[in-house]
Amino acid sequence: MQFKFTRRHSERGAVLIIAMVFVLLFSTLAVSLCSIASSNAQIAHNQRKVNSALYAAQSGLECAKRIALTTNIDISTPSNQVTVPQANTAWTNFCSSVPALDGQAFGSVTAFTDTDGRSGQEIVTGPINFGATNVTFRLRFFRYDDEPMVIMFESVGSNNEITRTIQMDMAITKENSVMQYAIASRGRMWVTGDSTIDGDIYSSWDRPELSPFDITADSRIEGTINTVLTKEEIESDHPYPYDDYQFEDSNDPDCVIRGYNEGINYGVHDQTAMPGMEISDYDTDGYDSSLYTLPYSGTVIREYFPHAPSDLGGYTQPRDYGSVALNRNVYDGMTLNNVKVAYSRNALFRNCTFEGVLYIDCYKSGTSYYNNIRFEDCTFNGIIVTDVPQVLNWQRNCLYFTGGATFNNESAYQEATILAPHFNVNLGNTNPEQSDNNVLTGAIVGGIVDIRGNAQINGTVISMCDTTIYSSGYVTNIGATLGDGGSETTELGDIGTIGITPNPDQLLPSGITTPIVIKPDLKTYSEGV
Repeated sequence: MQFKFTRRHSERGAVLIIAMVFVLLFSTLAVSLCSIASSNAQIAHNQRKVNSALYAAQSGLECAKRIALTTNIDISTPSNQVTVPQANTAWTNFCSSVPALDGQAFGSVTAFTDTDGRSGQEIVTGPINFGATNVTFRLRFFRYDDEPMVIMFESVGSNNEITRTIQMDMAITKENSVMQYAIASRGRMWVTGDSTIDGDIYSSWDRPELSPFDITADSRIEGTINTVLTKEEIESDHPYPYDDYQFEDSNDPDCVIRGYNEGINYGVHDQTAMPGMEISDYDTDGYDSSLYTLPYSGTVIREYFPHAPSDLGGYTQPRDYGSVALNRNVYDGMTLNNVKVAYSRNALFRNCTFEGVLYIDCYKSGTSYYNNIRFEDCTFNGIIVTDVPQVLNWQRNCLYFTGGATFNNESAYQEATILAPHFNVNLGNTNPEQSDNNVLTGAIVGGIVDIRGNAQINGTVISMCDTTIYSSGYVTNIGATLGDGGSETTELGDIGTIGITPNPDQLLPSGITTPIVIKPDLKTYSEGV
């Protein structure tokens, strides 16, 4: 009896021990779970602080970009490159003009030397709070002495002891906003035939009774169409906005945009202040130095411009009462390097090859002195530059390309193929067999530009003349068609394939005065602790 009692007592003790072990295990688990929960809460709290520090640094970045884009450093240049003295002036003017942020002014410019031994100058703010408790950012602009064309930017965001840093480079460069467009025109624009525009187009034409654009169904705009006119202004003269006219087989005479495009932007800010859109921006005298002045030729012929179709006499007969008679000096089969054509020479170049600079003079008059030049079957291995007439005289000052033209600019001036402000530029290869050779690089500048035949342009077409004073406005024609009402096209062979692809990073050519600006380089963005 006593043996059995002792055994039952022992079993009860074992159960108690097991229960205590389980209690200990669950207690340990509970403590661990509480510890993990506390750690997660702390991690989440720290991550929120990290994120808020990064957001603060990003806010500083946006402020810095705004400062860079809006601070007037009050210096311009007609050259296509910024010099070191100009960059030094830009940095000095920037530091003296940079605005305060939320009452926090930048400090004075101070010298520094980093851990790598590189020296430079910097301008820094104190901590700036943008609304959140204990969250600030601090801005620093600095420039190394051995890298004068770059202003570096640093934004340090802080949340108590946690910081995050964003850095970006900003280039001291020429303002080149017009290069974002494939075509920029102050007048009306027609895109017709087999034309493909790989970029945005822009017109500052502001008379709603005449459409700024006429785009046929067989053309493509691989970008947006931008007009300064609002929908309301257009609807005051047309029953529907342009968007509603995008169908191919309309017989409506107001059907003006029929080809493919990526949308129409109405009421775009008038961007005629973009460098290259005003005649006052141009001064091409820098190209007119050390050039050989072409003498008079031994052959002079009479031609008309605009001329009649070939079956009605061609160049030797006027097209209409508005045609002008020209006594052309004829140059045939010559290779010309860095030459100047004197004003009123009205030359005809046949089968000629041009190297370096071809400078066309008009004595800046455009009325008493002028130059209407015709190129027939010529090759251009350099740049064509004209004097700067102060008025448009489209019959008298003209560059007229006929036959097959081959362009391959191998000169030192790669930013443009043609720089001809207030000239009527009739450009194009009318020979379909030579389209592969007709590649133009850089800006094509004219008062009015017509591009006919076959051509591939890697750059921007700028029609810089304000034509709103004329009753119908002279038209920039891309892929001209017969009877288009604007160009001097008279033959079926003038119609070909046109392609235009802009390069927003391309510099404007020398001869166009532009402000020097500070431009953020988004490719250099980096983050750090």
